[in-house]
Amino acid sequence: MKKRIAALLITLALVITAMPAPVLAASAPVEDKAVYYTPASDYKSGDCILTATKMMIRRGMILRKTGDWSKITNKKLRGPATIFGLLLNSFRFDAEGLVFVIDSGEFTGKNDAARIKEIEGLLKMHPEGIVVHGIKAASSGTHGVLVVKAKNGVLYAADSSRNTGLNNKGIQKWEDTTMLRPAKVTKYWYISQVSVSSRTKPSNAQAGTAVSTLNIKSVKAPEKIKQGKSFPIRGVIKSNKKIKKVTVKITDDSGNKIMSAYKKPNSKSFNLKKLDAKIRFGKLKKGTYTYQVIATDTAQKLTLISKQFKVVK
Repeated sequence: MKKRIAALLITLALVITAMPAPVLAASAPVEDKAVYYTPASDYKSGDCILTATKMMIRRGMILRKTGDWSKITNKKLRGPATIFGLLLNSFRFDAEGLVFVIDSGEFTGKNDAARIKEIEGLLKMHPEGIVVHGIKAASSGTHGVLVVKAKNGVLYAADSSRNTGLNNKGIQKWEDTTMLRPAKVTKYWYISQVSVSSRTKPSNAQAGTAVSTLNIKSVKAPEKIKQGKSFPIRGVIKSNKKIKKVTVKITDDSGNKIMSAYKKPNSKSFNLKKLDAKIRFGKLKKGTYTYQVIATDTAQKLTLISKQFKVVK
């Protein structure tokens, strides 16, 4: 009898070990180690920031409860995201029914404290996390990781060096990754826009829930404007469900709200022109800001645009 029980336990252990990562997802899926793991067969030398970007997109899908994040691999991302092995400054990627637009920026602070403050501000606007990168930024040299949280001045990140091959550490404190001082990272990538793919319909991770097609098209968002000059915001938001609220806001580089306006359309379409007059770009001082469009329909709340721009003299 004891031998039978032992044999059953061994068999059960083997079955559990063989299960694909998504089956073993934790109660908080976005923190599941499997989200950040890359098999050695899917990793090429120099893939650190590509892998970190893949992690960021996976988090974006999980937070939106849309699509199968496990299908997003380095191999699928490599084509649209890189050239000669280098991550593009800006690109689009169709991930299981959602189109993610990835943009980049450069840090300006001169020390660790300034860099952490910049990262904290970015994370307020980008819950998926941001990919940070720098030359000689890690013990291994040029490297990049996905930063997902900042708490009490401590950064938390997922490092491909800790989540590839035999390693599977998930999210760690910055000091436990291969990264050196935060001030050594000089560039970052972030998700600036999310829309519904015209080629594939998004699947919903919540069984029995009708899929929302909340989306924005014909977008006109600022990139660089002169101080004192106005800027006409444009975009048409549509959904197969009633849109309950649309918010347009501008935040500074620390994530603090500078101005905002909203409407409650209670319809399946909304034109951002109706909020244009309430967003006064001409009042902004010189600096770096983020322009956001957040929409809520009867099924979900989605940040459709989160685009950085500069006001210059």
